[in-house]
Amino acid sequence: MNYIYDILLNFNENLYDFYDWNMKDDIKHIRRIPLFKISSEDFTSLKENDVVVDQGLLNKIYNKTEIFENRKILRLDYTCLFSDGLETLGIRFNSDGKSIQKTRLLIDEDSEVIDLCVHLNEETIDYNTICLKKPNYLKTRKEIQTHDYLVKELDKLIERKDMEKLKYLYYECFNKVEESMESMMEHFRQEIENSFNTIAPKLNDFFKLTSLNK
Repeated sequence: MNYIYDILLNFNENLYDFYDWNMKDDIKHIRRIPLFKISSEDFTSLKENDVVVDQGLLNKIYNKTEIFENRKILRLDYTCLFSDGLETLGIRFNSDGKSIQKTRLLIDEDSEVIDLCVHLNEETIDYNTICLKKPNYLKTRKEIQTHDYLVKELDKLIERKDMEKLKYLYYECFNKVEESMESMMEHFRQEIENSFNTIAPKLNDFFKLTSLNK
């Protein structure tokens, strides 16, 4: 089996590029981890979907990944790297073979893996796709978190039927008076999806300020 040694990985439910890693993330210092070179088609499928791999792969990788933690060497049960020779992806599976967390690599460590893949044979991975989970390449991690926060806060105003705040917020954002809750919400949602960088700062400031005044 092929291994990669001494790298950092940041497993999360969502797949983040290295520049989106946070200081609070549980970044693992990997002592060694199995590596499989696969086709670009399979790589894209593993990256963009939740999948279930067969028991044969689970048996191969079980307890093969070692990490440094608190001056000890610990093992991660079902964990490995996949690469198509162009980019690399780390995946953690549960005991049923379902992908549960993914990670990219730091750019220099990814380059080292790609260089190694030149000398590796391509392998076939048996898996079934269970859920499309295509990453959002158009927004950073912070922008995605802000987007979700704003939608959640707007929904709260709807649930409370807080027309006073909605009308005030609508006027602040669009310099218009609107009486229909449905029309306001439809306009807000369109702007969040299509003009996020324009409207997000105004909404974010409003909700942060109102939360401080509670």
